[in-house]
Amino acid sequence: MATWENEFPVKRECAHFNHAGMCPLPARVAEAVSDMVDGQRDRGTADYPKWQKVAARGRRRIGKLIGAAADEIAYVKSTTAGLIIAAESIPWIEGDNAVVANIEFPANVYPWLNLARRDVETRLVPARDGHLTLDDYANVVDDRTRAVAVSWVQFATGQRSDLAALAELAHSHGAYLVVDGIQGMGALEIDVEALGVDLLAADGHKWLLSVEGCGALYVSRRILGDLEPFWLGWTGVCNAMDFLDYCPEPLPDAKRFEEGSLNIVGIHALDAAAGLLLEVGPADIERRIIALTDRLLEGLRVLDCTITSPLGARERSGIICFQHRAAASEEIVAALSASGIVTTDRFDSVRLSPHFYNDEDEVDRCLQVVGEIVGA
Repeated sequence: MATWENEFPVKRECAHFNHAGMCPLPARVAEAVSDMVDGQRDRGTADYPKWQKVAARGRRRIGKLIGAAADEIAYVKSTTAGLIIAAESIPWIEGDNAVVANIEFPANVYPWLNLARRDVETRLVPARDGHLTLDDYANVVDDRTRAVAVSWVQFATGQRSDLAALAELAHSHGAYLVVDGIQGMGALEIDVEALGVDLLAADGHKWLLSVEGCGALYVSRRILGDLEPFWLGWTGVCNAMDFLDYCPEPLPDAKRFEEGSLNIVGIHALDAAAGLLLEVGPADIERRIIALTDRLLEGLRVLDCTITSPLGARERSGIICFQHRAAASEEIVAALSASGIVTTDRFDSVRLSPHFYNDEDEVDRCLQVVGEIVGA
């Protein structure tokens, strides 16, 4: 992946192994934001038609990344915002329930708990030692379930969910599969239509290599007509530019969920990042990330580390978590940071999350520092 070295100035400063937290910006993404802001500074709104074209191109690119059409993509301000739209737009009946695991990041919990005011129950799937199986979900889902909400990749363990199996389970009970996609989108290959995903939300600031505060919501055409728009704003209606004709007919696509003025700066970043990821290729990105994590796993085993991430072929992701009896995770993270290697810890484990542009030398430096701190 040396071809892409110039896109990542961060490599001159540190080895960034925390894409599950927040990414460094590729050069072209920073330039896209800078050019847009400079243009508004110098020309005001003269570039507005160009901004709209960038937004349209961004929807196409994001759709291509996940196997969706552009009209199934809406811009949202965060993963949480996308999941709130999903939770509030499903046509609930009193006594329905939503199902979510008890180890989810809070972004994929609170939107469902908040439905209690609508007499909707949120059922928590109990993980076993941080691990989830299809049977765990099946034991909780019933015919009053209207949403099964899952992370594509679990933030604290790196377990990749079997979305096809979960979609089949949800659909067999008349429920929707709602996916928090932030820990997979940009790192792993996906075809949401083929898998049967109904809704997916992700912000741009992790594996998508963009800025915080601008993401995407996928809404399958299959279910668009089922949903009740959570909110209706002036840009989500068919006659948006006829300002004094108040006709609240929603747009016939996912843009109905874009309630007002867009984060055009964030969209420039997300569009540029999606363009880069498509150039590299989602399949090649996933292969590269798995190869780097394979190298990490091999080295960590030699150092007698305990791997706390699932290692099944269909459960692997870009996240590797580990522990060592000789040092606390905070101590290892601090030592890595002092050596210019950016990581973090989650639930008493060190979490490593390299991207495609990281290299073997960075992996080996990481392993060397871990070896030094644990005395191996």
